[in-house]
Amino acid sequence: MTAHRAPANFGSITSGVISMLGAPHVPTSQLKGYGAKAAFLGFPFDGANAAIERPGSANGPRGLRIASNMTFPWSFEWDIDLFRTYNLVDCGDSPLAIGNAVRTHQLVQKEIAAILEAGAIPMIIGGDHSVCVPGTRALSEHLGPHKKMGYVHLDAHLDAGEDIGGEYQTNCSGLVRAADLPNVSKENIVAIGARGTINVPDWWEAVKRREINVYTMKDIRSRPFEDVLSEALDKAWDGVDGVYVSFDCDVIDSAYAPGTTGPEPGGFTGPEIIRIGQMIGERGISAVDNVELAPIYDPSNITARLVWEVLTQMLYAHAKHHLAS
Repeated sequence: MTAHRAPANFGSITSGVISMLGAPHVPTSQLKGYGAKAAFLGFPFDGANAAIERPGSANGPRGLRIASNMTFPWSFEWDIDLFRTYNLVDCGDSPLAIGNAVRTHQLVQKEIAAILEAGAIPMIIGGDHSVCVPGTRALSEHLGPHKKMGYVHLDAHLDAGEDIGGEYQTNCSGLVRAADLPNVSKENIVAIGARGTINVPDWWEAVKRREINVYTMKDIRSRPFEDVLSEALDKAWDGVDGVYVSFDCDVIDSAYAPGTTGPEPGGFTGPEIIRIGQMIGERGISAVDNVELAPIYDPSNITARLVWEVLTQMLYAHAKHHLAS
């Protein structure tokens, strides 16, 4: 199928039906054979949010679509056009089972699996951080039991709750649920950016017991930035056949990303998280999520604009290093 071409003028950001970057809407049921190499999927759900005093991530996909429409697909810095390179599409939002996180996860996992089966990279936009549970399961099953998978957890919080009040699929459980997968080894799991007091003792005990690699912000600030991030990311990609990247907005310093459900000071700056996005893309992406974007706390939408920049930098870098021109 012919690649979608965005208008070469400002018409693409001033008119039409809103979608990620103005990409065509292609439901997952119609994606196979379309030729897309990357596909966005919204997850407008915050029903598994343990921090119920600060909801709002259900509006994350909408906020990111709005932010994306203030940009164009071609970057002069990369000389890459995302539409020409990826035949980029927006699959819309996943179906949900209101009030039922487990059933909702089953529904979105099916959507993610369809994107993978069609040969595209799933770019999943939350929504709360529970989406990495079905996301990692989908990629794990797609790769199969004999292919190894890595997992990168970019987050101010470890999310290592073995259970939260008896619930095993919350936005505080993603790290340990990834570690449960049969083709994910502890050596290939990396948590980056932990800081703050919400990381409770049980979570630290879980990561120590499971021997998960953790790079706290204190660790990162104690050494040259590129050196420590390269070391951390290389562990996730070492000897694997695919890597799932889970990117929580709160890994960014709250001065740069106020529009999130769990803001934490002391995180990455804007230029730093953009560079991390590039470093991830250089290594190659198999599936990515962005979670806990909550536009209600950020009237200027600077958080969504920064998130969009990070995601597109991942795609540009992946294209340069892993896709034929």
